[in-house]
Amino acid sequence: MSPALGWAVTAALVIGAVLAARLLLSTVTVRGGSMTPTLHHGDVLLVLRHRRRARPGRIVVVQRPHRQTGWNGPADPSGAAGWYVKRVVAATGDPVPPWVAGDRPGSVPPGMLVLRGDHPGSEDSKQWGLCPADRMYGVVLLRLRTGGERATA
Repeated sequence: MSPALGWAVTAALVIGAVLAARLLLSTVTVRGGSMTPTLHHGDVLLVLRHRRRARPGRIVVVQRPHRQTGWNGPADPSGAAGWYVKRVVAATGDPVPPWVAGDRPGSVPPGMLVLRGDHPGSEDSKQWGLCPADRMYGVVLLRLRTGGERATA
C-alpha cells in the first residue's frame, strides 16, 4: 500500500468514526432539580441515543409528557415538547411499584418503563404513569461538565 493510500484510508476511518459518534452521541444540559442530589441544574450529560431496552438504575432522557394527555398522546420525535432526565425504576417484566399513577398491571408491559426523579418532588411516573419506551431519546453515559449549583460543605 502506498503512503498516500494509507493516509486516505486513515482519513476515511477517522471521518467515519466522527460521523458515527455524531449519530450515536449527544449532549443534554440538565434544567431543574428533579434529579438532585445525583444531577444538578446546568450539568452537561453525554447521552447514547438509541431506543433499546433501558435497565433499571440507568438514567435516561425521555420526551416530556403532554400536560393533558401525558405519555398517552402521539410521540413528538422533534423534541419540541421538551425532555425529562429520569432514572429507570422498572422495565419490561419487572413488578410495577404501587406509587405509579393510572392503571397498574402486575408487571411492566413490553415497551414500557417506570421512571422516577431522584428528588422527591420530581414529576415522573408518580403523576404520569408508565412511559412508552419509544419516548426515550437515550441513556446517559456520563456527566461531562458540572453545573454551577453544587452545595459546598
